[in-house]
Amino acid sequence: MAKKYDAIIVGMGASGGVLARELTRAGMKVLGLDKGHELEFDDTWKKFDELGWSSRAQHSPRMTTDPITWRDNDADEAVIAPWAVGPMLNPFCIPPSLGPGGGSWHYAAWHFRQAAEDFTMRSTITERFGKDALPEGSNIQDWPFGYKELEPYYERIEYEIGVSGKAGNINGAIDPRGNVFETPRRSEFAYPALRPGALYGKFKEGAESLGLHAYQTPTAIISRDTGERKACTYCGFCRDFLCHVGAKSSTHVQLIPDALRTGNLDMQLGVRVQKVNIGADGRAKGVSWITPEDGGEHEAEAPLVILAAYVLENVRLLLASGINDNGQTGKYYYMHNYDWSATLMEEDSLLYAGPAAAGGALDDYNAVNYDWSGTGIAWGGPFVLFNGDIQPTEGAGMQPGDEMRYGPQFKKWLTDGYRRMVGMVSIGVQFPMEQNYLDLDPTRKDPWGEPALRITHSWTKHELTYSSWIQPKLGEVLTAMGGTVAPWSLSMKPLHITTHDHGGHILGDDPARSVVDANLQSHQVPGLYALGGGSFPTVGGYNPTATIQALAFRLAEHLTSAQTGWSLWEDSSGRAA
Repeated sequence: MAKKYDAIIVGMGASGGVLARELTRAGMKVLGLDKGHELEFDDTWKKFDELGWSSRAQHSPRMTTDPITWRDNDADEAVIAPWAVGPMLNPFCIPPSLGPGGGSWHYAAWHFRQAAEDFTMRSTITERFGKDALPEGSNIQDWPFGYKELEPYYERIEYEIGVSGKAGNINGAIDPRGNVFETPRRSEFAYPALRPGALYGKFKEGAESLGLHAYQTPTAIISRDTGERKACTYCGFCRDFLCHVGAKSSTHVQLIPDALRTGNLDMQLGVRVQKVNIGADGRAKGVSWITPEDGGEHEAEAPLVILAAYVLENVRLLLASGINDNGQTGKYYYMHNYDWSATLMEEDSLLYAGPAAAGGALDDYNAVNYDWSGTGIAWGGPFVLFNGDIQPTEGAGMQPGDEMRYGPQFKKWLTDGYRRMVGMVSIGVQFPMEQNYLDLDPTRKDPWGEPALRITHSWTKHELTYSSWIQPKLGEVLTAMGGTVAPWSLSMKPLHITTHDHGGHILGDDPARSVVDANLQSHQVPGLYALGGGSFPTVGGYNPTATIQALAFRLAEHLTSAQTGWSLWEDSSGRAA
């Protein structure tokens, strides 16, 4: 007989950890399921193996167990994701890590709020640049709610997990020490900003000489000790690595332990969820999963099922469970559009010391802070300085294209060029387009007989135009910082998975054009919720984690608002709606 719970959470990562803590504190009996295994304290000391953790991304799914196929368009035959196989993997272009904490234990920990305009992208573009600026085939929609609705939840996550930074706009009062383009916020960050990267001063001076506005980025890394957590040690093994002192604000450090202490969380790890089960009344009933080590088949029942895995797995589960009556599941898959540029400084840039998230950023070209009229561009993105967290193995592949990849010149690069390098990335947007979507591969299956996810994705005119326009701007800033050579670029256009993927189960008020409603509940199956980047109708240029976690707090409040200390099995008619 299947065990009964009040709620089942699939995926115990950045958002699943939030929900687990909030629902268990409200007295709900929760089952948390995840493909990965518990991270042990000893793992934090093994993290200094750059080859294993960063280059080979041993913490992420393999294509042998979690196959993903890709094709450029409908006419092509899909192949196993070519950028996510082989002995050397780039953790930037494979699905995020497994286990409690998910992507929040290995992310770089930039923790931006989306800007107010990011929630009204369609109306903002139309008002600023006219309807003709909306690309043909795009599905750019305003969110059914905006920044004002999410602001209390942004504030809460910053204080609950610990986010460091310097506000640039508190209730309309501008502080030039922060981001002067920031949407107004009610309070300062929970912790002071991290110590800036070694070149932040030159970055700020160079930006100001060009009339631009640099600021220290908000980071989900604590800058001073609190309880058993220690402040950042600036070790330089942060992005793609565990934190050995608990400074990084992963949910496996800060929230999931709280949920376990309630005694209301049953967390089962190393399992593979295969299906969302639906009752005769059409409501969510529970989930089925297997344990790979023995092939055991299991199921549990709950009137609330919450899919909190990454975009790709959420969509795969929805499709495998037949949840696509309106044909919208998997539609409008999109991601961030990255452009990278680098130069060499006279001195050691210390790019291997401290977290990349302490490097700094500027927003002058973000969103519609810049007037894009006549450029063929409708939305921009921030510039983010990478001054820290680039270790030698990664740096070995970042030399200019005319440098040799072996022999004396390569040795010279590693001993001289690498140590003086500084890089910068522009995080541009991609719009949700009809041509880009996710579905189930008709022929490939995983070792347990489940169909693989298939990605149909290509870059469109807007992203390519933006890249051509923005690359010289990146170079201008690097040169103004004191770069000694002409900036060079590294293309990220071959990527069709990033750690910032969106769409596939977008939220909206219209059941014919979205998968979940404004409260993240499935239009088709009451009691089933899906959250994460997959629910974003659009995304601005900022990293999505803060918004994903704000949505998780908002959903938790929605689910627990009736009362606490309750069981949905006693009366699920109203509380699950």
